[in-house]
Amino acid sequence: MSIFVRIWFFFSLILVVVLWFMLYTINQQIKPNVRQVVEDTLAENANIVAQLVAEDVHSGYVKTPEFDVKIQHALSRDLHAQIWQHSKNQIHQQIYITDAKGIVLYDSTGVGTGQDYSQWNDVYLTLRGRYGARSTRTNVDDEQSSTMYIAAPIIYDSQLIGVVSLGKPNFSVQPYISRAQKHFLEKAIWVAIISLLFASIVAWWLRRSIDRVRRYAQALAPVNEAPHFYSAKELNQVTQAVTEMREKLEDRAYVEHYVNTLTHELKSPLTAIQASAEILQDPLPLDDQQHFAKNIEEQSKRLRDLIDRMLLLTRLEKSAKKFERERLNLSVLIESLIEAQRSRIQQKNIQLIQHIQPNCELHSDAFWLKQAINNVLDNALDFTPNEGVVIVQLTEQENHFQIDLFNQGALIPDFAITHIFEHYYSLPRPDTHQRSSGIGLTIVQQVLDGLGGMIQIENVASLQQHTDLPFDHHMFSAIQVKNLQGVLVKIQLKKI
Repeated sequence: MSIFVRIWFFFSLILVVVLWFMLYTINQQIKPNVRQVVEDTLAENANIVAQLVAEDVHSGYVKTPEFDVKIQHALSRDLHAQIWQHSKNQIHQQIYITDAKGIVLYDSTGVGTGQDYSQWNDVYLTLRGRYGARSTRTNVDDEQSSTMYIAAPIIYDSQLIGVVSLGKPNFSVQPYISRAQKHFLEKAIWVAIISLLFASIVAWWLRRSIDRVRRYAQALAPVNEAPHFYSAKELNQVTQAVTEMREKLEDRAYVEHYVNTLTHELKSPLTAIQASAEILQDPLPLDDQQHFAKNIEEQSKRLRDLIDRMLLLTRLEKSAKKFERERLNLSVLIESLIEAQRSRIQQKNIQLIQHIQPNCELHSDAFWLKQAINNVLDNALDFTPNEGVVIVQLTEQENHFQIDLFNQGALIPDFAITHIFEHYYSLPRPDTHQRSSGIGLTIVQQVLDGLGGMIQIENVASLQQHTDLPFDHHMFSAIQVKNLQGVLVKIQLKKI
């Protein structure tokens, strides 16, 4: 079970228990509170009636039929009263009057006349100068059969001459009690529904907020914006802790990435220098010696320039890669890269066929574009067997420049074709059976993405039978091998 479901469940459980307890407690208070109000009203009315009948009791008028008629007429009046939502049409009260000894002189029901009520609490206490009240059931098992009696002393000429007691049956106030209980129950249900909805919203917000922090922690993008919560200080503290942890981890990964990049990039010029140095050990004409010596010098400069640029990029590329665009001749750049690899080409006796359209100019970062194209060329030469074929073509299209590079050799396995641009993924070189650092093509893809270009790599099972190849047909006449297979790399660079 999700932690957020548990939070919602336990919050809801606590809420339901609290509401039930409050509902039970208030329900227990509604009935006595209503009866207290009734008792208060009866106490006032009893004292008023006691004052009104004092002279009638003293004169003995309460025993006459005329008095009974007058009382019955008063108790049977039609009220037509609308008390809140309850319609009240008749009076539900009983009255009886006793003498100073507790003997009933008059009973509105006609039942108690002449009986001794001196031991009933209402009469007993009132005759002794205290507040008299009682509640009596006509049916022990039926609470609604209970009647509340409140008594008041009858005083005439400062003498206690009797007691008047007013009775109110409980069934007459039960509609008010039931309505109050129903109303409170409805309110409690609405409070429960709203509270559960609010609890769901809070649980959803908490889940969404923590999920945002989780996604932020898992995201690898260096410019991923940290989430901020306006009403959750603790979540902001967690986000800040994740940010600090990410910065430390990214710093470590950043250094590791560029150490690997630098190591990979140093390999190519060092290989060219080593090849030229080995050739110079053999007796060569002066022109060839100068050519290879110049190549060593150029590759040494490339090493120094590469190291300087990598050190500079480690400071600038911490948050986002920045490219310094300038006007450059792509044709000359590719030809210079091929020329720099000439010693390797000669060493492996590779048949290089190139068709470079002249004066292909664009705005781009010369250093990084050179590194990207050289990485692709390095891979092509690495995977081309001795006396194999490499084809390089540069053409200008409507909106972009197209670089096509084919190298004869083994096809890329199906399981690897979708992983070749991933960090540190590489295939063993056919000559040494060793793997590279696996970041060369990753660098190529990142550079081309930053420069607005794209790269595509595909297998070519048969060069001459591949009818949609981008090469000019005159190239095939220079290839002595009738049927070649290998890998084709297509690079597009926008004209910007």
